[in-house]
Amino acid sequence: MNIKGDRKELAVTYNTAIGAWFGRSRMISRDEMLNCVFRFGELPSNDLAFIDAAIPGHSRTLLGALGRGTAEQDLRHKVERAENYHIDFIRAEPGNGAALHSHDTEETFICLTGRWRVSWGTDGGDSVELDYLDGICCPPGVMRSFVNLSDQPALLLSILGGRDPGNVVWSEAIQLRIAAGQRRIAGTAAPRQGERAELSPSAAIATIRAGREGGEA
Repeated sequence: MNIKGDRKELAVTYNTAIGAWFGRSRMISRDEMLNCVFRFGELPSNDLAFIDAAIPGHSRTLLGALGRGTAEQDLRHKVERAENYHIDFIRAEPGNGAALHSHDTEETFICLTGRWRVSWGTDGGDSVELDYLDGICCPPGVMRSFVNLSDQPALLLSILGGRDPGNVVWSEAIQLRIAAGQRRIAGTAAPRQGERAELSPSAAIATIRAGREGGEA
C-alpha cells in the first residue's frame, strides 16, 4: 500500500493490523520551529494594506501572521515560510470592513470578537451575520465583503488558501467609489475626458498614505 501525497516524514510504514500509517518525524531544529511562532502582540500591522481604504467605511487594520498574502497586500507577515495558506487578523471600528473583492483561492472568515456581516455577489446583495466563532468559506471568484456590526472595535480572522493567492479583483460595483476616494484623499481633480490615470497597486496605496499624512500635518 502506498501513502498518498509527497510526505516529509521518515520511514513511513503501514500497519495492517491497526489500519494506520506510522513513521518518524523529519528533522527540524528548535530555532527553525521558533521561527514558525507568532505572538499576537508582536504582529506587523498596516491600516492601509489595500486600496479600498480610500472609501469611507472601509478602514481597518490588518495584522499579518502567516504566509505572504496577496500580490497587492502592503503587509509583511510574521511567519512568511507558511506555504499553503495565509492568515491575517483584521481589526475594525464599528461600521468598517473590506469592500467587495475576490481572490483566486478560498478565503475563510471566523468571527473572534463582536459581530460581523459577510456579503457576497457583484453588488453584495446576499449576506450572513457571524457571531462568536462562527465562520464562512468564500469560494474562489466570488466577490465578498465584510463589516463590523458591533458598537465597539472587533476582530475577524481571515484564512486565505493556496500557495499564491495572486491579485485581488475588486467588484466593478465599487470602481467609481475607489477612484473618487483616491482623488478626495490626494486632493486631485478627476481626469479630464479621454485621459486615463494609471496607477500600480503599490502607487495607489502610496497616494492614499501621502494624502492621509498631508491631512494630518
